Amino acid sequence: MCNTDLTAPDAHYVIEKAIRKYTGFKAWDVVFEYAICMSCANSFRQQLSSESMRSIEKYFLDNVDIARHQRKLNVETPNILDFTSTCLVKGITKDEVEEYQIYGECRGNQFIYNAMPYMISGQAMDEIANLLSVQTLDELDGFAEKHLGPSPELEGLFKGKKIVLI
Repeated sequence: MCNTDLTAPDAHYVIEKAIRKYTGFKAWDVVFEYAICMSCANSFRQQLSSESMRSIEKYFLDNVDIARHQRKLNVETPNILDFTSTCLVKGITKDEVEEYQIYGECRGNQFIYNAMPYMISGQAMDEIANLLSVQTLDELDGFAEKHLGPSPELEGLFKGKKIVLI
């Protein structure tokens, strides 16, 4: 959004990747992927309604086993697959779902292991989307349209779908 050089050693940013698998096939598409500097990510979050932010926070507090996530962090050398192969909320693997999103936080070329990385299944994303205010949904749609506009061959994947950027 701001053209920050995310390859700089001190660049602090978040990455997100959404994946859709096709039932009955060993095929999948990256629906979107992006990196956004932490400053822009925080600015964007401030545009979301306080009602939606409270709902998202409550959802995570009520549905995430924080202790299990913390145990993964407390190993000497964390393995990214331990964080991105199972839904943080539902506990189901990416092999069991048709859609999922992966989130990570980085500084320069290094992954930061804290609240991120994690994977969220399409089922959890749908539940979160249903908690959001109309204002927040409009902000998310605007962000997606401006920054994640799909190529024509992927446009059908977005029709009727709510995109949730957390």
